[in-house]
Amino acid sequence: MITTIARAALVVLTGAVSISMAQAQDEPLLFTNGHILTLDGDDTVASSVLIYRGRIEAVDDDTHPLANAAREVDLDGRTVVPGLYDSHMHFIRGTLRPGHDLRGGLEAAASIAELLKAIEARAAGVPEGEWITAVGGWDPIQFLGENRFPTLEELDTAATDHPFYLHLRANGPAVVNSIGKSLLEAAGIEVEGNGLIAMGGGPGNAIAAYEYLKSLQTDEDRMRGATEFMRHANSLGLTTVRDQGGTPRRGAQLFEPYKDYETLLHLWRNDGLSMRVRLMFMSSDEVVGNGDGNSGAEQRMRNAFMGFGDDMLRVAGVGENIVTDSRGPAFEAVTKIAAQKGWSLEQHSSQPADNTAHIAAFEAAHEVAPITDLRWTLTHVQQITPEIAQRLKTLGGGVTVQVHRYLNRGNVTNNQGGPPLRMLADMGVPIGGGTDSTNAQPMNPWISIYYMVTGMNVGGYHVNAGQELTRIEALKTYTLGSAWVSMDEDDLGSIEVGKFADLVVLSDNYLTVSDSDIRSLRSVLTLVNGEVVWVDPGAAPAI
Repeated sequence: MITTIARAALVVLTGAVSISMAQAQDEPLLFTNGHILTLDGDDTVASSVLIYRGRIEAVDDDTHPLANAAREVDLDGRTVVPGLYDSHMHFIRGTLRPGHDLRGGLEAAASIAELLKAIEARAAGVPEGEWITAVGGWDPIQFLGENRFPTLEELDTAATDHPFYLHLRANGPAVVNSIGKSLLEAAGIEVEGNGLIAMGGGPGNAIAAYEYLKSLQTDEDRMRGATEFMRHANSLGLTTVRDQGGTPRRGAQLFEPYKDYETLLHLWRNDGLSMRVRLMFMSSDEVVGNGDGNSGAEQRMRNAFMGFGDDMLRVAGVGENIVTDSRGPAFEAVTKIAAQKGWSLEQHSSQPADNTAHIAAFEAAHEVAPITDLRWTLTHVQQITPEIAQRLKTLGGGVTVQVHRYLNRGNVTNNQGGPPLRMLADMGVPIGGGTDSTNAQPMNPWISIYYMVTGMNVGGYHVNAGQELTRIEALKTYTLGSAWVSMDEDDLGSIEVGKFADLVVLSDNYLTVSDSDIRSLRSVLTLVNGEVVWVDPGAAPAI
């Protein structure tokens, strides 16, 4: 799974790995003395797990024939969970951000001072003169008590030898340090004296600045950026993601399918993926033909193959958008084609009016061809009602949820929560956990899980009261729930015999840390297919 090049990148990023990838596949590995949250049917907490040739061979079975021959790893009481699975992320778009991405340091910063420290730490590992960037996944409200952009002067103190660029959501605004200001102005980008770049797509605005930085990327930059992005995801415990593509709109949402899949496909073909990726194909058609093949969405579903790929990269369906007007006849037409051709489908469905229109289209499609085995989902569902949820469940469908209210877009005291997690769980509606990152929301899954468990936003305000999940329920949305969405539940989502050995050793005990410390959890050792893809040499068990 990991090529020589990718393995070298792993060593650079995480320190030397003391077990070779070949050993991980060919030699049995026995983790003992652990606190292993299996998430099996009984929510068993096991103490040992045996893995062999990429699969889980035994759980709490000291008599297994391979146990005596296995390399033993003493967990010393550490907590192990199944690999986390984000069911709704714009992952590929995130892997291709220009420059050297600041993702983790940006999302964790709770003040301007913490952001500056993160920039300084990132700069220490970046060649002098190269761009450091932070695009999307944050909001000034996370800098508690400040709620503002950092100034040019502040950024100058942290990135003294590097141009730095900080971009808010899709269209900006953005801010740069002095080195970045000089370089952008030389390229014709208008930058205010305080380092701010106005939002929008006009000449010299943030979209133009972002497009300029993208234009500087080489193929090697894209490969490096994608590899680093995956390693960061692995460091959080993520082992699988369902990618939602992107839009044709300019700015940080832009996704160019024939170009932007190339890097990921190259890594896949050369065994360079450290994560499993499930591809959802987004379209933005204005209309959909009635079987005459005149739309991109229809051509996709008639001429591509649902489920094509392998265990590391696989086509998972169409969505999160298929047509521009999802409440009109074009959407109903495309859902009927999806049903006829056996495609899984997900639809962006935030508002009650969306939910109503979309479930009606699902039901109409079901009359044409059954969809009960296709795992159709509505995503976002901030205000979904019990009636709509029950109709969705009857069709064999589910939801994928994200925590858009965690940052609350600048109004941290607004008591506008959602999704109604408790209601959905009590009804037995399948729930896949996700982030909708990396543009609008942080990609750190532990921030999402914190919100699910507490109902609290970044400011500590209780904005989703009465809809909280238990810690085990929240973890299951990010494991078994997401695996269900992509029909992977037989292979992923729990630590059970026969499933893939995608395991995460956590930095602390998820079940006992304080609520606020859930957000600080991370992986000290991540395995995919029984292979080490991330290790923190100072905190991981000796392996």
